[in-house]
Amino acid sequence: MAGAVRTRIAAGEQEATVWGFRQLLDEGKVDIVQPDLSRCGGLTAARTVAHMAAERNIAVCPHAWLSQILLAASLHYNAFLRDALFIEYSVAASPLTRELCRTPLDLEGGYVRVPQGPGLGIGLDEEVMAHYRIA
Repeated sequence: MAGAVRTRIAAGEQEATVWGFRQLLDEGKVDIVQPDLSRCGGLTAARTVAHMAAERNIAVCPHAWLSQILLAASLHYNAFLRDALFIEYSVAASPLTRELCRTPLDLEGGYVRVPQGPGLGIGLDEEVMAHYRIA
């Protein structure tokens, strides 16, 4: 039971609907909700989750583990949040995690800069994409 521990409880990285997040926020006894933009319906749905969480005084930390494309989107989302805590940052050396973006999103003194420029502010490496293309 969440109330029996002092450690903050985070959940939601597998949730895929706004309705599921509403139930998690209302009944889950979580301290931090973690929408994954690649699962929850993108930035628009995640914005709705952030507003619902703020109404309930529950923190938001985006789940951004899969790739630097997801990390870029999550950094923009984090910049939108009123009270951003931190961002998940994968240190995995997987080519799909590290090589898809032409300019890597590296940690600098414990921080990752929000990418600037059109779209998500990242460029994709076409050769890496072609290498991993399956269709």
